[in-house]
Amino acid sequence: MSTSQLYFRRKIGDALYGQVRECELRPTRAQEQLLPPLPVGKRRIVAVKTMSLSCAANVRSMSDPTRLMDDPLQECRVADLLSNAGGHPNVVHCFFHFQENDCIHLVTDFCTDGDLYTHVASAIQRGAMTEGWSIHVMKQVLAGVNFLHRQLGIAHRDLSLENVLVHNGECKISEFGLSVDANALCLGRADKDYYMAPEVVAGEVYDPVEADIWSLGIMWFVMLTGSPLVSVASRQNKAFLALEQLQVTGVFESWGFDTKLSPSIIDLVSQMLKVNPAERISLVGILEHPCLNGTAAF
Repeated sequence: MSTSQLYFRRKIGDALYGQVRECELRPTRAQEQLLPPLPVGKRRIVAVKTMSLSCAANVRSMSDPTRLMDDPLQECRVADLLSNAGGHPNVVHCFFHFQENDCIHLVTDFCTDGDLYTHVASAIQRGAMTEGWSIHVMKQVLAGVNFLHRQLGIAHRDLSLENVLVHNGECKISEFGLSVDANALCLGRADKDYYMAPEVVAGEVYDPVEADIWSLGIMWFVMLTGSPLVSVASRQNKAFLALEQLQVTGVFESWGFDTKLSPSIIDLVSQMLKVNPAERISLVGILEHPCLNGTAAF
């Protein structure tokens, strides 16, 4: 695989160490056998994430040592794990990855509908956000996370609305540069501040699977309320201190959402956002919760 097989169409956005572009892929016959079937005459459009290794080294050398940074090589390792496991409809698939000179290139699904954050923001602005829609979306995200945790044995550590892409109404988890072994105990701040679990913010040794559950809870909370729970889950933050007193159930009530949402969804999201990770609901518990028995259209 080489960049000579990729024909640039447009820039999608910037990445931490480079950029993401929409390209047409022209594979060899051998490579074509590894790709999903395509209608005759249709061009194969992909997303290509390009990461400069020297840029990555510079950023990491200048960053806060307590803050973890994306690892391009880890993205490649997870891409291989995903391919070997056959992939999952709710996880972005990487078809190829290769290095040319200083850059690593990941050739992945092109998700035509952007990221989930954009969809959520638009729905909230239009007054179209519903509990049923949020459940439908989170069922897909949870299915992807369940695959990562239980079948691949990795925790994501950077789950956010921004890191879930949408293609033809289907949600796909992306961005694996901070992922780790699901059975490892971790140290160091990862994820975006809004989504970061309290134990991660505090600099404690933490279980990355439990931290993922918190991030999922924040995603759901934002969908339901249109606002982050707290700017950062730190005891230096007054809003977080209030959260510890009220609990998330109390926050829903004080914000007036207890009359707008079902007790079932308030209960589930509140269990996902327990400050003490030992009290946080497990992924199995989430998937078995009565809240997820209903269905809604995307």
